Amino acid sequence: MGDVDRARLKVALSRHYATQRESVSLEEIDALAAAMVAEDARARMTKGTELGHAAFVADQVRYIPAWTWAAQVAIVAIMCFLAHTAGNAAASKLAIGLLSALSVLVGVPTMQASKLHNVAELEYSCPHNAASVMVARLIVLGCSSALAVGIMIAVAASALDVSAFDVALWACPPFFLSCAGSLMALRLAPAPVATMLCAVWTVACSAALLALASTVPQLYAHASLASWATAAALACTWLVREIAMTVRTVDAGLDAFSPHMAKTYN
Repeated sequence: MGDVDRARLKVALSRHYATQRESVSLEEIDALAAAMVAEDARARMTKGTELGHAAFVADQVRYIPAWTWAAQVAIVAIMCFLAHTAGNAAASKLAIGLLSALSVLVGVPTMQASKLHNVAELEYSCPHNAASVMVARLIVLGCSSALAVGIMIAVAASALDVSAFDVALWACPPFFLSCAGSLMALRLAPAPVATMLCAVWTVACSAALLALASTVPQLYAHASLASWATAAALACTWLVREIAMTVRTVDAGLDAFSPHMAKTYN
């Protein structure tokens, strides 16, 4: 195609698309400009009313899937049933440890929702960034799990006619270990693998507890409370470290929090 023909084609295309374009009156342009100014004014007025930290944490509750709450309620209900129908106290003591560990696992998908749905990069660009979201989820899910365990402790203590402190010592080591191991898996592994690792870790903790209960029946005797207290203290120390490491990793940015996602942009 020669230069003249190319020029004629450009002119013909310009005329064609010009006829397809709708005409816009000056009044419509003024109305659009006024709407943009009004929206800008509204945005500036609402900018100072952003959610505070406490309100932001409370607002995270509505983003937790309903099945997570339902699962925690079911776990508590199972403990209530076992506490009042178990044939012996040892079964109830073992059950509260197993169910305490399980109460952590149901919150794992929500804890890593940004990784699972590939929105971690988007969260980092928000006023409440990925670190804020992670801390808020830790608080919400931590409080709900702790509440579930607390209710189970109260029910078991009442049914077994023992002190709530003793029951708490049986429940806390599996709970703390499950929390700490799950946070480490979420911090170090890709999202799909992390979910599986959390499940494997919880099963391993439960299996270890079952093995100890079967091989050392006196484990739940009153004389063993010092051992339970020591185990709870060690597990709690590990949990505190993992919480700090998790928050630090998220705060370090996308490369540290989700390197498997970040490498796709490099």
